[in-house]
Amino acid sequence: WEWQTYADRDLLAPIDEWVADAGLESMYPEANTIEVSTKRNGSRYLIPLQMATMVMFYAKKPFDEAGIDYPTDDWTLEDFLGIAEQLTDTSGDTKMFGYQANGQWVRDIHWIRAAGVQEFDELVDPKTAMFDQEEIISTLQLFAQDVYYSMGISPTAADMEGGANTIDTGNAAMKYEGAWYFSRLNSPELREEGKQVEFDVVLMPQGADSARPHRGWSEGVAIPATDKAEAAWQFAAYMGGTEGNKIYSELTGRLPNSIELLESFWIPTIQERFGVQNGAAFLKAFSSSEVDVIGGVTRTQMWTEVVQPVGYDPLTNNSATAADVMPAVNEGVQKLLDEYWAAQ
Repeated sequence: WEWQTYADRDLLAPIDEWVADAGLESMYPEANTIEVSTKRNGSRYLIPLQMATMVMFYAKKPFDEAGIDYPTDDWTLEDFLGIAEQLTDTSGDTKMFGYQANGQWVRDIHWIRAAGVQEFDELVDPKTAMFDQEEIISTLQLFAQDVYYSMGISPTAADMEGGANTIDTGNAAMKYEGAWYFSRLNSPELREEGKQVEFDVVLMPQGADSARPHRGWSEGVAIPATDKAEAAWQFAAYMGGTEGNKIYSELTGRLPNSIELLESFWIPTIQERFGVQNGAAFLKAFSSSEVDVIGGVTRTQMWTEVVQPVGYDPLTNNSATAADVMPAVNEGVQKLLDEYWAAQ
């Protein structure tokens, strides 16, 4: 991801003609998420290896021991918070947290969008930051601070020192993750060693937005604009074609780049290899997905220069509230955007 700044500097080779000549249009299912994350200024640059999205993972054992039904795709935000509170028990030496929060804006973007708002005027090439909306402030107050402190349903950084108290260790019941996380919880190798965490997945809970957006993006490889670009395309085309993409998907657990492969190959494979019964949740999530933000000011730059130091550090260490910090976050991100556009 974030390859667009290289295309803006003419450092990448457009691949539209090669894709058409090779008949590889199936790599690009009709979805706005795929269009905006593989194209720049009307030209295609990215050879997708996966249709990426994230859903809620839940470990089965905590639910079974508490006698609580597993979540289903039609659950709500209120259901989620109630279940997380019921599952949390930190009274003894062995702790159980209902939800392992991620502690990053990148991941909490989902909760913001589920609230029916977004942080920018546009998700592609934004000009205006909108982090100071009341819905964003209340969402981040909940998910970047309250879940750790006033509610106590999520382990803090201190709780997780040394790798303790996570869903991987069996001490957290739910976590927002992607398919790349399968092998950390339940794989043939882990089952042989008796170290598996049996789990399944479910759509993220329904929030205020009835469209139920999930985060999504197309992830893959791009070709540098050199005299070897055509040769590089031959290899990239194999990677993105059916045979190569199946190899990549099987090795990594990641979603393939086409709906046909996802339905016919990936869903049965992850059921057998990782024990995932509700693989269809990923397809449902991607079908209602939207990108985080794309532009000359990257998500990473916003995070490292402003959102983390000004917003998330004080939120997650409990030294300031979202109402205290988000106006300053908005001001800082707006400055980055203004400086970028002034230079164009």
